Amino acid sequence: MLIESALALIALIAVGMVFTKYTNGEFGSPAVAFSSGIALMFGAEESSVYNTVYALLTLAVSVFALTSLDTGTRLSRFMFTELFLKEGEASWRDATGIRKFLAYPLTGTLIMVVIGCVLGGLSLSQIWGLFGAANQLLAGLALLAVAAWLGNIGRNNKMFYIPMCFMLIATLTSLVMTVYNKIVLIGAGGAAWGDWFQLIFAAAMVVLAVILAIEGIQTLGRQPKQKKA
Repeated sequence: MLIESALALIALIAVGMVFTKYTNGEFGSPAVAFSSGIALMFGAEESSVYNTVYALLTLAVSVFALTSLDTGTRLSRFMFTELFLKEGEASWRDATGIRKFLAYPLTGTLIMVVIGCVLGGLSLSQIWGLFGAANQLLAGLALLAVAAWLGNIGRNNKMFYIPMCFMLIATLTSLVMTVYNKIVLIGAGGAAWGDWFQLIFAAAMVVLAVILAIEGIQTLGRQPKQKKA
């Protein structure tokens, strides 16, 4: 999270370096504007230093996108596979019937790739609005999980409480505001498909996050009693 924050600041500075050109539409994509802005910090435009830094950063952005795509596909396939495995079944080999076919790694990978291709063909600007809240909500839930785990093994977990509460409150507030705004927009009759998408997924994330947060808080509340017993 700290590295992400530093990268965000660098990205803002980079865009500021080429803001006029960016608003004039001289860059084909945000990645090009980012690479050009950073390169300008090292040398004048079209200089050897500029061209070298620009090429390396463009390659780095491409590699980041490819590795993120690979990681996302793997994780989604793992989660898809687990939907069809019963308790005690370690892999698809332990499943039977249609569950064995659906839990097979190649099946899950193909289904996730097809879904990704469909989403990739849509307007990302309609989906991107939920990325920040979803990403930081995951961070808040991760802090909650680590706090619960440390409490179960008898370690001090109090240092997680403040950042955990801040992340959960901030992200859930953002998602609730998104749900409210989309409902108002849909009611006014000016909604596109992306607004429906954001409404459904934002509401689902709020419900699931609240359920997990309640269970986690209940777990944390039981831990002092377990220690006394």
